[in-house]
Amino acid sequence: MSAVRQRASEWVALVAIVLGVGLALFAAVGTLAADNLVVPVEVPAAAVPPPSGDGFEFTGAVTAELTVTAPTVVERVWAMAPSLIVAAQIVFVATLLLRVVRSLRTGEPFSAVNARRIGVCAAVTLVGGVLAAALRAVGSHMIVGGAVPSLVGGFALEPVVELPVASLLLGLGLASAAAFLRAGALLREEVEGLV
Repeated sequence: MSAVRQRASEWVALVAIVLGVGLALFAAVGTLAADNLVVPVEVPAAAVPPPSGDGFEFTGAVTAELTVTAPTVVERVWAMAPSLIVAAQIVFVATLLLRVVRSLRTGEPFSAVNARRIGVCAAVTLVGGVLAAALRAVGSHMIVGGAVPSLVGGFALEPVVELPVASLLLGLGLASAAAFLRAGALLREEVEGLV
């Protein structure tokens, strides 16, 4: 790979780091500065209005948005915490990936060091994604816990819990790449000196 193309890939990686961290921090600061918080919740089926006879009706729980118009500092911190976890995760993973990109200059992409770096990226992506989702779920429970049940006819609201599918898929993909690099490093060691 030419020096110009190598430098271009490093600059692209740096720009991706800056954009990712910037967006995550923007989300965190936006949560602190917003006038209200919006939490997706599930309204129980018993609180849903009966069919009106026009051919449409609700079945099962319905997803709605609970708007907290005067959030406390604690509620804002609960809502902001997942964004900070994601920002830290982006910085750590992107720094390791940047080191992998820079190590390609040596012409040996299949090294044990690169495999270890990608493996750590996979672990951080998996753990960070699950941790951010768990913080989001706990924070939503804390925020929704303060809602008055009279909002939906005395029924309790449950926050919508989302699985971190993107983080899980990305983490598993990185783990597969780490296994591929480990196998390549072993093969390189076995055939070294044969040519």
